[in-house]
Amino acid sequence: MTSVLDDWLQPRPGGGAGGVSDRLSRLRPAVGEPRDGGDADHPTADHLDTDDSGADDSDGGLIPTGPQTRFHERMTYGLRTALNAQVPGDLVAVSRMDVLLGPDRRARPDVSLVDDLAASDDRRTCYLAEEVRLVIEVVGPDSAAWDRDVRPRHYAAAGIPHFWRVESTDFRPFVYSFELDADGAGYQVTGVHHTRLAVDAPFPIAIDLERLPR
Repeated sequence: MTSVLDDWLQPRPGGGAGGVSDRLSRLRPAVGEPRDGGDADHPTADHLDTDDSGADDSDGGLIPTGPQTRFHERMTYGLRTALNAQVPGDLVAVSRMDVLLGPDRRARPDVSLVDDLAASDDRRTCYLAEEVRLVIEVVGPDSAAWDRDVRPRHYAAAGIPHFWRVESTDFRPFVYSFELDADGAGYQVTGVHHTRLAVDAPFPIAIDLERLPR
């Protein structure tokens, strides 16, 4: 049985530094192949990920199913811009780039802080988890369960050291900051930041959440 998604958003052969982007084509199982004991037509939820618009890569393609809010777009742009104004020279903040979390799992964080060497290669379509220092998710109405539970577990399991979750009250942002716990089993909260975000890791950062670039 074939799927209408068979040719959706599959990377071109050879398109990426060191074959990194080629790995995306191998993340998708053969059509009809069950994952970890899951039914072929109903893959297990633990091997799915979605993007903020509700996109689902459970069948190997990404299907946008809902528009993002202006708040979501503003936070993504503002935090990426604010980070890039303060980062040391060996890091770059990027938005909406795939991160490979394992042999059969990927995600597309709203913002990622990646090694400059990886970010400087414009052929790249994705980054390895070990190239990522921080991921940021902006919680939306269609992605709240993923942003608060599923994605943090996946990011922690992949060893990404820092995670921020952006929430809002009446579209005024506040941020939960997390870092991997000592045994790397999950994240522990390091702060809840209203109006001003100030942390010491992954580098000293101070961001006025009420005056983000627009």
